[in-house]
Amino acid sequence: MHGIVIKRLGHDVTILEQHQSSTREGQAAGIVTMEHSQSFLDRHDLLKDQPYAVNCSSVQILDANLKVKIEFQRSMMMSSWNVLYYRLRANFDGLDSTYCTQAPVEPSHVGRAVYDQGKRVKNICSDDEKVQVEVEDLVTRSVSTVSAEQVIVADGSASQVRHLLQPQLKHSYAGYVAWRGTVIESSVSHDTRSTFQNKTTLHATPGGYIALYTIPGENGSLEPGKRLLNYVWYTNMAADSSEFQQAMTDTAGRQHHHTLPIGKMRSEVWQKQRKIAHQVLPPPFAELVDKTTQPFISAISDIDVGQAVFFGGKLLFVGDALVPFRPHVACSTNQAALNALLVEQLLAGDISLASWVRQVLDYAHATRLRSVTWGCWYQVGYLSFFASKIRHLATLCGQSLQNGYIYVTG
Repeated sequence: MHGIVIKRLGHDVTILEQHQSSTREGQAAGIVTMEHSQSFLDRHDLLKDQPYAVNCSSVQILDANLKVKIEFQRSMMMSSWNVLYYRLRANFDGLDSTYCTQAPVEPSHVGRAVYDQGKRVKNICSDDEKVQVEVEDLVTRSVSTVSAEQVIVADGSASQVRHLLQPQLKHSYAGYVAWRGTVIESSVSHDTRSTFQNKTTLHATPGGYIALYTIPGENGSLEPGKRLLNYVWYTNMAADSSEFQQAMTDTAGRQHHHTLPIGKMRSEVWQKQRKIAHQVLPPPFAELVDKTTQPFISAISDIDVGQAVFFGGKLLFVGDALVPFRPHVACSTNQAALNALLVEQLLAGDISLASWVRQVLDYAHATRLRSVTWGCWYQVGYLSFFASKIRHLATLCGQSLQNGYIYVTG
C-alpha cells in the first residue's frame, strides 16, 4: 500500500521482500476490508472493474442448536490475503497473475517501482542525509548497503526492524490460539451452506468461539460454489501445556512461536482437533473443520505500541510492524491502509510529521485495546472484559479531549 502511494506521488520506490518468489500459494486467509481499506482502494486501485470481495450482509450469533441468538445488519466486504496481495502488486509494479491478468495503465508522472525479492534487513542506521539499510541477499548470502531518503518499515507482526530498533518490545502470549482454515463452498452440504448464507457467523464454545465468513475463491472467484468458507476458531491453551507445545511444533519437529504455516501441521495434531470439533461445535462448523485440508494455527499475543518515527522522520513504522492487533477486530489491513493514506498526506505536505505520528499512534493504541477487550470477553471472563473495556474507553476519552476526534472502527 505504501509503495503504491509513494510511487504515485512521483518518487522512486524499492520494496525489499524476504520471500524469494512473487508467487504466494496457500495464503487464503480472510481479510475484512473495512473503511480505511476501502478508502485506499477507492483512491489508489486502478483495477476497479474487477471485484475483490464478497459482501456479507449481516452478523449472526448462533447457539448450539443453530438458533439465531442475535442478528444485526452490518454489511462487510470480505476478501482474502491472496486477492489483495496480487491486486496491490499489479498496482505497484504491474505483476501479472491469474488474479490480475492485465496490469493497470499508470499515470505518466509516477515514479519507478522495484520489488526486490529474497532480501533480509540485517541492520539500519542514519547519517545526516539518508537512512542506511544493510541488506542480505538470501540466495548469494552477500551483504550490501542501500541508501534511502525515506524508509517505511512494513515487515509485519514479527518485524525484524522493530527488533533491531526497539528490542525492549516483546510479544507476550495471551493464553489462546486461533485455528484457521478454508473450505470450498461446493464441498460442503446444502444445510451447511444454508446456515451461513453470506453472513458473518459466530458461535461461542467453552473457552473460546468460532467466527466464519465467505471469501473469494481460487483466482479471486466470486461465483457461488467456488468461493471459500473461511473460519477462525479460538481455543484456550496454557503456554506451558503439552497441548500447546505439540500444536505449535511442525512436521519437521521445529517449534513455532507465532504462526505454524499452512502445510506444516502434524496430522496427529489436526486429527485430534477434528475430534474436538465434533464434540463442541454444531454440525455445520464441525463439517468445515472436518473438511479442512490445509489448516494453520497462530498463537495470539500482545506487544506494546512502540515508537512510530526514527531518525527525525526519515524512518516510519506502519501496520503490523508498528503494532499487531489481536485478530478479533480484523483491523490489521485497516491500520495499514490508514497509515498509507496518512503517509500520502505527509509526503504531499498536507499534514506535519507530528500530526502523522499523533493520528497513527491514536489509532494503534485504541484499536489494540479494543482487540484485547474482545479477547477478554470470549476467552477470559466478564471481570477481565469490563476492566479492559474501561481502559479502552478511557483511552478514547483521552484522545477526544486532546485531539477533538476518536477513532472508532469495526
